[in-house]
Amino acid sequence: MARQLTPNRWNWSQEEGKWVFIELNDKGERICYYQLEPPEEFTDLTMKIKILNEQLIACKSLQENEKIFNKMMVISKRMQSMGRND
Repeated sequence: MARQLTPNRWNWSQEEGKWVFIELNDKGERICYYQLEPPEEFTDLTMKIKILNEQLIACKSLQENEKIFNKMMVISKRMQSMGRND
């Protein structure tokens, strides 16, 4: 069973095979915006996580490791709440 898509953020729809942003109007009706390419913010945040992951792998210090990991968690949370940019 597919998960319910969350309003007011970008979602990947397995069923549609594309990105969808669901907006709720004043009447509570869903307005869907679709695109094939990932949102630009998603791509940017993915690259930041990739760079931090490479730093994490090379890191020898426990304290620095924790700082890098926490930065990754902040970025991950941001990815979960990406809005529309138009």
